[in-house]
Amino acid sequence: MSDINLSLAARSNLLALQTTQSLLGRTSNRLSTGLRVNKPIDDAAAYFAAAALTNRAADQTTAQTNIAQTSNIIETAINGLKSITKLVQNIQGLLSSLSTATSTTQSNSLLGQYNTLLSQIDNLANATAYQGINLVNTSTTSVSVSFSGQPGANDITITAIRSDSAGLNFSTIAAGLFFQVTTTIASQDSRDSVASIASVASTASRAAVNASPALSSQDSISSNVSIASVASQGSTASNATNTNSSPSQSSVASVQSVPSSASRNSAAAINSAVSTPSGASRQSVASLGSIQSQQSVAGAAVAAVNTSLITQVNTQVGNALSQLSAAQSTLGSTNAILSVRLEFSKSYVATLQSGAAQLTVADLNEESANLTSLQTAQSLGVVSLSITNQAQQSLLRLF
Repeated sequence: MSDINLSLAARSNLLALQTTQSLLGRTSNRLSTGLRVNKPIDDAAAYFAAAALTNRAADQTTAQTNIAQTSNIIETAINGLKSITKLVQNIQGLLSSLSTATSTTQSNSLLGQYNTLLSQIDNLANATAYQGINLVNTSTTSVSVSFSGQPGANDITITAIRSDSAGLNFSTIAAGLFFQVTTTIASQDSRDSVASIASVASTASRAAVNASPALSSQDSISSNVSIASVASQGSTASNATNTNSSPSQSSVASVQSVPSSASRNSAAAINSAVSTPSGASRQSVASLGSIQSQQSVAGAAVAAVNTSLITQVNTQVGNALSQLSAAQSTLGSTNAILSVRLEFSKSYVATLQSGAAQLTVADLNEESANLTSLQTAQSLGVVSLSITNQAQQSLLRLF
């Protein structure tokens, strides 16, 4: 059968309708999917650029999941370390009680609590796991995280820090060890008996002493009169028989008078002393009984607190607390890095998806206007094709 021949006008109208229909289909697809570029044929450059951004966003989404899960593993380990720290602090309190224990029974009771705490530390360390990964009860486990999301890429590695009783250098202690040290008390020599002390005879009473008479008063003493001076002696004149004249002797100065002594007042009479009454006689003291001899006491070994062991365990407790604090600090610092990278990854994914959307997402307002315009063009094309066909229908009326 030969092809149907159409007039030029009919064929042109039909091609226009086909084009309009194709455009209507594309516009409808854009409106239904919201994408301007759905296939490489729509816009190859935009399609492949958007695909690269979308794939990168998918990798970052995978990295977000890995970072978040690793952060949960670390957070679980930190919480476990905090709980273990509290148990170690309880051990510290038990050691204080052990240092004041007074018997092996008391120390063994506290020692049982000590060994129980070590068991609880091990149980807690074994329970601190997230999705089968435990960073507390072993030192061989490690977790690697890729910030790019690419398989095989390791940007950071977290190594487990063993913090169970063995990792903290604790070990159970056998009963009685805290009272193994003994102190020996030396023996005491025997003491001879002491003879009784004889009674002391009573003391006789003492007669009273008579009072002494009062002393008489003394009169005052008069002052002494001064001594008068001696007059000078005159010279002897010469005579015929005695040609030598004697010179006159100088007068001797008078002796200074001695000042009179001041008179002394008379002393008052001293009163008589009162007589002392006689003392009563003292009764005799009864004799003391004799003290029996004391037998010698043998030496003894007495259990005492093992202070050296308590000091050793106290040192272990201090080292354990320091190790736990350092482990929490290390894991906390790593977890902070993961939190920063997780926030960055979220914002990065949003940027990648926005970039891909800018390349492929359709403008709904524009596509709505296109749909209205194409529908109008389709209606007009149908009318135009109908007008073209009317000429041919007129020829049919001739027959």
